[in-house]
Amino acid sequence: MSSADVASSPSTYAGHLSNGDGMAASRAYRPTHPELFEVRFEEGAYNSSLVALRSFKKDEVIAAMTAATPSSQIRYSTVQVSEQSHIELNSDLLYCNHSCSPSVRFDVSTPASEASGRGAWAARAEQDIAKGDVLTFFYPSTEWHMSQPFQCNCGSSQCLGMISGAQHIDAKKLARYFLNAHILRLKEAQLVQAGDAEGARMLVDGRNDVLGRAQPDEQTA
Repeated sequence: MSSADVASSPSTYAGHLSNGDGMAASRAYRPTHPELFEVRFEEGAYNSSLVALRSFKKDEVIAAMTAATPSSQIRYSTVQVSEQSHIELNSDLLYCNHSCSPSVRFDVSTPASEASGRGAWAARAEQDIAKGDVLTFFYPSTEWHMSQPFQCNCGSSQCLGMISGAQHIDAKKLARYFLNAHILRLKEAQLVQAGDAEGARMLVDGRNDVLGRAQPDEQTA
């Protein structure tokens, strides 16, 4: 589904308009999922976080991205949903920060629902989440090239350091993570262009469900 299929009405959610200043954002903040999340605002740029107000089981939908709208600009608040398309979340999910050991995945690969006309895009639990846990996702799972690269300080044993998008991460490291279909396609093409067809095959192996491709046995049937 292209971002044009997402509702395009103007959003009243202005969390990104304070340019990452948590305390400035808190003054205009109106929660979108008060029964699910708490946004904890902190002093300094980009220090706020999203905390679960209930527990979630692995793979459970945490929140659907039904308030998303297309964005013609690429900025820190947007999420990439295809090779060329980006969206504004317009919800508390904006405050779901990056981690190299994420608790959440942003699934923007699921096809649109014919009934609703919108995609089944959602934040899903990457692991069991307890009430009070900080919610994080792996930014390169959606972002090919980031407008604002940063040095990650997540503290994970598998921390990748500088985060600037999937384009700049070794395929073997990326293979540890859930990746959306557009990221898989872009990385696959990058590897093939570099002459690493085997690396491309290994990256997409077992991910035909995400890519919407036929399984090998279906292809040969």
